[in-house]
Amino acid sequence: MVDSGVLLVAGVYFFLMILVAQGISLIVGYGRLHFLGYSVPVLVGGLTVSALTCRVAYIVAEFNGAILLPWYNQGSWVNNSQVNAEVVNGFLISQPIWSVSLFIFSLSVAFFLGGLVTWMTARPAQGLSPEYLAIISYTAPFLFAFIGRNFIPLSGGTMGVFVPNIFVFLNFDKNIIFFIISGCVALGVTVGLQKFYETDIRPDSFFSHKVLFLGGGIISLAGCLLSFYFLFVVQANFHQAFWGWWPLLMVVLAGFDRGWRLFVGVFIVHVFRNMVIIFRPVVIEFLFFPVAYLESALLGVFLILGLILGCRYSTKKQV
Repeated sequence: MVDSGVLLVAGVYFFLMILVAQGISLIVGYGRLHFLGYSVPVLVGGLTVSALTCRVAYIVAEFNGAILLPWYNQGSWVNNSQVNAEVVNGFLISQPIWSVSLFIFSLSVAFFLGGLVTWMTARPAQGLSPEYLAIISYTAPFLFAFIGRNFIPLSGGTMGVFVPNIFVFLNFDKNIIFFIISGCVALGVTVGLQKFYETDIRPDSFFSHKVLFLGGGIISLAGCLLSFYFLFVVQANFHQAFWGWWPLLMVVLAGFDRGWRLFVGVFIVHVFRNMVIIFRPVVIEFLFFPVAYLESALLGVFLILGLILGCRYSTKKQV
């Protein structure tokens, strides 16, 4: 029998992937805009928690009498982050209003910054030749990853930083809490997007700007939630393969559909990827290449197949 904790973790990641897939579907499927650097807004959402929410939580805790270790310079901010996060947890455990406020604040700022960065990164590539589009799509994730990995005030560089548990006041299993919260956020985004699709006027001169901003903002929510879930932020948690190519496969498999097919595509790919991880020790005996390449090889094969099937579905739908 599968452990309930494993199912809850898988459920959390399913809802996070739903957010990313919906953002991609909005940009590519609905907006017909081309950009492949989807890990960029996820990273921006994650860094919002470490670079901004942490500091706000520290200031609020100190203002209310909590005694933190020094955190104003780069070294102390990184080295003392674990102890300071625990101190802030001791403050937040009796402050549900402050905790919820910090969470809403983080989601709002992550949405805004993720949308803004996506628009700034992807907008210049629209209308350019495929070569320029490919260059921007491939270099943007590496550029932002380099910044996140080397600019210490954002996420502590390669060491990372611990973040406070803003739901410590609930005194409940973290997996259950984030299964419910990520599910509610995904549901709220789904309802909001449905309203947007029903009321949006495509010929609007601001259409591409609006779609890029909204799509990037939605994707960034996944990074924000992931940081709160891990209680730790480091750039390595937001790499392009996981947050860019796998969600793209989900959207492609759904035929860039915005309805129930998108959820089915996310579910199928999510289950398949977890099966690959679970049965890797068995499969490794039949491989003629290093197992480290297995995931990438399967991703490439199924992305090609998904493009073929997705294009056929889109063509039939248009006819």
